[in-house]
Amino acid sequence: MTAGGLWAVLPVKAWSEAKRRLSPVLSAGEREELARSMLDDVLSAVAGVPCVAGTLAVTADRVAATYLEDAGCEVLSESRRGLNRALGTAAEELGRRGEATMLVLPIDLPLVTAADLEELRARHLEDRSSQKGGEAPGTAVTVAPDRFRSGTNALVCSPPGCIPFRFGDGSFHAHLREAERAGAAHSSIALTNLGLDVDHPDDLAELLRLERAGREGRTGRLLRGLGVPDRLQSRRKRD
Repeated sequence: MTAGGLWAVLPVKAWSEAKRRLSPVLSAGEREELARSMLDDVLSAVAGVPCVAGTLAVTADRVAATYLEDAGCEVLSESRRGLNRALGTAAEELGRRGEATMLVLPIDLPLVTAADLEELRARHLEDRSSQKGGEAPGTAVTVAPDRFRSGTNALVCSPPGCIPFRFGDGSFHAHLREAERAGAAHSSIALTNLGLDVDHPDDLAELLRLERAGREGRTGRLLRGLGVPDRLQSRRKRD
């Protein structure tokens, strides 16, 4: 792996803490299975992008770390200081190595494909090439929002850590504001597959709906194998 490339950075929570807001539909063990399945779908998409120089996962969970290493990821341990600080540590590490670009990709994006990531990368290259002068030449930030245009579902930064990370409520607009403050070229790109992150039972229903119109990944197969469509339907009837 050569310096100066694009690295995918995956923040991974402890399996035991995975997706608690899905507890009305899934048991704790099933939520852990879901987290692993979504991670596998994301890793499959990343593996399909030839220009990705490497994948750096950030986690405080030893079990998750072992799983990630077996999947071919480099793992950076963090001490439960929060997502934004952990990403800051990853950016510092990539900066020390002289890497050019950092793609932050949460693992709860089961529909993402290599084509989506290539489209995101192409937009970022346009952003970067447009920043030839000014306060921060060559500095660029590209944001892919969630389907509600509130959160950030993917973030590309050149160089890594060129802006403070603001993941959380309202992070989509917060990241664009930080890019403007930094004098970085910046834009957003809305992609359907990247727009769906899984946090609530309604997101599971939307995932299953979208998969019927396209490919089925490991996550969709898991949910159907667990009988989740029937559980969601029963829940709707009760409500």
